[in-house]
Amino acid sequence: MNALRLTPVALMVAATLSAPSAQADDKEVFSLGEIVVAETTGVRDIAIHNVLTEETIEMIGARTAADALEYIPGVHITQSNKGEKFLTMQGFEQDKILILLDGVPYYETNYGQLDLNQIPANIIAKVEVSKGASSVLYGPNGMGGVINIITHKGQQGISGKLDANFGEYGQNHQSASLSYGQGGFTLFGTVEHTGRDAFSLSDDYKPVESYVKDRWGDLPKFMEVEDGGKRVNSDLESINARLRAGYSNDTTEVYASVYHFDTERGLPFHDSYNKVFDTYSTFSDISEYKDQGIDLNASHKLNDRVTLRALAYYHTHTDTLSFYETPEQAVKMGDSSYDDYTFGGALFGDISINDWNDLSVSANYKSDVHKKWVDHALDSSLSSPTERSELETYSLAMEDTMRFGRLTVVAGLAWHQQTVIDFQGQSAGDTLGNGNADESDTLDPMLGASYALNNGSRVFASVAKKTRFATFQDMKADDGKLYKLDPERSLSYAAGWEADLGKGWLNQLNISGFYHDVDDRIGELCIDRDPDDGYCYIATPVNIGTAEYYGSEISLSGDLTDALRYSLDHTYTHARDKSDDAETEYLRDLPRNEFTAILIWDEAVTGISANLRMNYKDKFMVYWDGEDTLWEKDVFTMDIGARKDFYNQQLTAYFNVNNLLDENFYEGDGQANEGRNFEVGLTYRF
Repeated sequence: MNALRLTPVALMVAATLSAPSAQADDKEVFSLGEIVVAETTGVRDIAIHNVLTEETIEMIGARTAADALEYIPGVHITQSNKGEKFLTMQGFEQDKILILLDGVPYYETNYGQLDLNQIPANIIAKVEVSKGASSVLYGPNGMGGVINIITHKGQQGISGKLDANFGEYGQNHQSASLSYGQGGFTLFGTVEHTGRDAFSLSDDYKPVESYVKDRWGDLPKFMEVEDGGKRVNSDLESINARLRAGYSNDTTEVYASVYHFDTERGLPFHDSYNKVFDTYSTFSDISEYKDQGIDLNASHKLNDRVTLRALAYYHTHTDTLSFYETPEQAVKMGDSSYDDYTFGGALFGDISINDWNDLSVSANYKSDVHKKWVDHALDSSLSSPTERSELETYSLAMEDTMRFGRLTVVAGLAWHQQTVIDFQGQSAGDTLGNGNADESDTLDPMLGASYALNNGSRVFASVAKKTRFATFQDMKADDGKLYKLDPERSLSYAAGWEADLGKGWLNQLNISGFYHDVDDRIGELCIDRDPDDGYCYIATPVNIGTAEYYGSEISLSGDLTDALRYSLDHTYTHARDKSDDAETEYLRDLPRNEFTAILIWDEAVTGISANLRMNYKDKFMVYWDGEDTLWEKDVFTMDIGARKDFYNQQLTAYFNVNNLLDENFYEGDGQANEGRNFEVGLTYRF
């Protein structure tokens, strides 16, 4: 039972967008980006596995990966103080989740994560999400699961798509894609532009006085930096392009992909806490945020039983934070810059030992380099030279799938090692004082089973040990030293029942539960705190944390009438910090209960397809600072959209209204959400 299991909403949308022009073709999906090959492994059947299709992404009007991933059960999107979109999944933050783009790790090397708004939705063919016992072939750093964003490839003939839409406050988006193929050679390219002057806050937003910690100038201790309406400093301009070329025949596939994602944007100010220090200010702009890279993928079938696969990549990330003295940004203090690159590769072997036993093996390597510096515009003595950090990660893994009639058993084992070579301009050996590099290694076993029942349903259960190595940001100490940190470890359990019932009003029902026990969580120990406002001046990293996450996911979908379809997802998450010296047991940005419901109505006479999307989250913490705690309670949002095809599905007109009820809530600490907004657009296919 190795077929991909679509989420209920994906199945519902695929049934709705059944026209050839709107329906994704498997030939357009870049299958080499799938690290786990369905034909040779049963690991998808022993984990909580979701698939988000291109049809769903198109229906909800997603412009970025962040917009799309919000519709995965168990995923919650939040916003950082820098206006970046990150996610949590089953209680884990994004830096503990492995994000892949066509099987290649996608992150910046300092924090180990990247703004999900950087990935344009128009390149996505599908998204595969594995929670629980994800495959050991992926390598380390996926404690919370694996999200593999798989893009398009060219197909035979020539085809393409043009799209343009607009909204309020200068919001505009244009994209174009072209597919070409002949004689085994294929080409696929996309280019996209997005811009806006600002986004609007909810009419219910109430301005608050921000506490300002100014150690540079003489700003008042309390001041209002956001007055509602147009969000201050929320302009954006981005240009993204991606090109893939390749050749395939009956036994061999070879592809090369290049991409360029480039964004400049304002940084919306934290509305309740801001600071101005010598070399940093929250009154800032992101004057550069650029990702570029090249990926190589290949596969060769040696014979009927052995297939070899390989990938290699080189990615760069540069970003510059321009910081200012005041909210008016009249005087620029300087630039704080990152210049990162990562390169690596992986080899895979898929071996069919006999009719009931398939073995997959892998070897992974990557090298991460992070460089940072400060150019101060007002006081050159505050500029800092380039500090370089470097680490390497190795991984070896094997995964065996055994099938005994209706029973599938999967066992895996992986060895991982991370070596810190340089840290902040010094060799790790010199910094630690022992002459040796900072080296850590782990063994991660995995075991799971699934059983197909007579009625077309199945049950599964799995357990896995997982590793997440420290990032450069984790290692960073305010005293400039390198502190040796153990890897974070988790023991993860998952079990569930999935059924294709085919009963019209209840076509599909999935029920699953999860439990994660986390040890050696990396945190900070404050050794110098301001007695007046509690600000920590000097903190050191330590392995002090334990945590416990458990919960459940329920998804169902069906046809209420011939024209009306629905899907409903519910996720319950209990997440607690169990560390002995934890200041609070609650974890940020983790709703206890979250419901997502979608209704799709296909009007037969006019051919209009309309959708209503609803989301409810109950109480979750967005900010904690001693006695000052901010909770969000009972957030309910509603989005609507409609589309109409013309000229044999070549032309589509559409509109979307997001946050229809103009709900005011916080998506992250100090970051109020966007209020009611709309877009109107056209898509042309050829």
